[in-house]
Amino acid sequence: MQERESIIFITKDAFCKDYLPCYGNQYWSGHTPNIDKLVENGSVFRKYYTGAPSTVMSNMCMFTGLYAHESELSHYVLSGIHYQGETLWTKAEAKGYECHIIWDEAWHSVFKMEERYYCYGENTKIHNLKEIRQGVGAHYLHGDSLKRDDSKTEYVYKTIENEIKKIKKEAEKPIFLWMHIPHVINGRTGYGTDIDAFDHIVGIARNEFKDTNIFIAADHGNMNGMKGKISYGHDVYETAVNIPLIAPRIDEKRIIDNLVSNIDISTIIFERKIPERDVVYSDSTFYAQPNRKLAIITKDYKYIYNKHSKKEELYDLRTDPEENCNLISDTIYDVDRHVKTPLRELYFYPYWEELEEVRRYFRKEKNKIWKTGTFKEEFIPTLKYQVQTHGYYQLTQMLSKLKSKK
Repeated sequence: MQERESIIFITKDAFCKDYLPCYGNQYWSGHTPNIDKLVENGSVFRKYYTGAPSTVMSNMCMFTGLYAHESELSHYVLSGIHYQGETLWTKAEAKGYECHIIWDEAWHSVFKMEERYYCYGENTKIHNLKEIRQGVGAHYLHGDSLKRDDSKTEYVYKTIENEIKKIKKEAEKPIFLWMHIPHVINGRTGYGTDIDAFDHIVGIARNEFKDTNIFIAADHGNMNGMKGKISYGHDVYETAVNIPLIAPRIDEKRIIDNLVSNIDISTIIFERKIPERDVVYSDSTFYAQPNRKLAIITKDYKYIYNKHSKKEELYDLRTDPEENCNLISDTIYDVDRHVKTPLRELYFYPYWEELEEVRRYFRKEKNKIWKTGTFKEEFIPTLKYQVQTHGYYQLTQMLSKLKSKK
């Protein structure tokens, strides 16, 4: 029997496909030799979707194999719950792997990842590394602009390399290692500025693992300025949820256009199979939260439902991959002329006759999986959301309506 080989699964936080040359980035072309080598001999997934555009929820989807709407959770909170079902980690253990996680120490001390929803395996050894993360944006508000510091980045390289070597040296069995790299690697100044540094870390992994056992992905993407928005967690548009996945060659395919979700990652890693799905889902929150946005995605279309506004969006990803023209209605409001106009007459689209059936399909699919929380589950989060987004006046109006119903 062939000896089982160690595997490493590397994810990077808030990692857009557009950052990588294999997905079309020109700026970093020629600066990612390690990733390029894995791409040359591996499989690049073009329709790999995260189950949620935020880390805690995405991790839950990856490791439990469940979508957010299938989860036992109703809110994004410090639940303290340990998931009791089968996970990627229990599968790895059953296959004879010793399981390890390397991530930034802040996930433990600041964000309390293990307390939010534990789905990381009861026997998994977690390695919290300090000073590998550069805080940016809303997570690290500060006055002066960040300055690049290569000495800090070199420290990250050495810290990660030493930790991997230590894990391998002390392991009693082949290892399965998930290594989660921060939004921005320490020493760099913002999203997408550290892709060469990330490639160097991939190179460290290549020195310790065979290329045929290295997987690279994101937990989620970020808005990257699309639709005038930045960061992540609140939207389910393509740049936030259609994420990179580079795997060792599967089925002799260099490019994989199958519709795949990150709930399938254990199948891809351990079985080297490409799942066949007709539809995938991505949720910005759990079901009882007021600002939930649900995306339902097929090979050709994406439907988005906004719980708070009740707004629906429908995009044909074949003709409109940047999701500019909402096809949910045959009419559109002309904001310049202040009149409702026939979209069919003003927007070239070759498949108008299909749309009514497409709209019915997605609405039926949404209704099939949608659930509403109890009054207790929904009321307090909605109250908080109203205050945060609309202020005290909206709160008094809401309370007045509730009082009038009594």
